[in-house]
Amino acid sequence: MLQMVLMKMSIIKRGRMDYSKIVITILIFLFNNILIWYQLNGQLVWKFWTTPKGIALSLLLGVPITALFWLATKWGYIGFGNLWAVRFMGFATSMMTFPIMTYLYLGEPMTLKVIATICLAVVIMIIQIL
Repeated sequence: MLQMVLMKMSIIKRGRMDYSKIVITILIFLFNNILIWYQLNGQLVWKFWTTPKGIALSLLLGVPITALFWLATKWGYIGFGNLWAVRFMGFATSMMTFPIMTYLYLGEPMTLKVIATICLAVVIMIIQIL
């Protein structure tokens, strides 16, 4: 009886994870965060993104990005068995992709703070999978 209550409270969840869904969730989050970087920060790299067509493209990207986040949440919830892990995984993947994309396209340096943040994001992901 106590075990059932604890499982409903997500205190005990070991052995219930579907790792194939978790991998798909991580890949969708990574892909989505790359799309979001282009959607929001392309204006700082390419003149096209500052034109009305670029703004329209940014707005149109919102639909597939939303659909992919919806799908990642669904599969992540199935894979992890709880929503908190999905949320932390989404956060961690964004904290990994943003600094890398910003470094590659805008040349912003990888300072010790940025590197520490990326490492912490990796730790957050590992904690969720354990």
